[in-house]
Amino acid sequence: MKLLLDTGAYSGMMRGDDAVLHDVVRAQQILLSSIVAGELLLGFRQGTRLKKNLAELDEFLENPHG
Repeated sequence: MKLLLDTGAYSGMMRGDDAVLHDVVRAQQILLSSIVAGELLLGFRQGTRLKKNLAELDEFLENPHG
């Protein structure tokens, strides 16, 4: 199964949302659109944890199944 994460799903996954985590674990391929990447980066820049959020996103992109 392919899984296209939207911004809300990525955020939920990072908060530990069991339903999203279940889908991520089951997916054979996880996709993230450039729009979602832009929304995440904007949110990161507006927040107080830019470096931490960028590091977590990089880690996820390197190994989306954890």
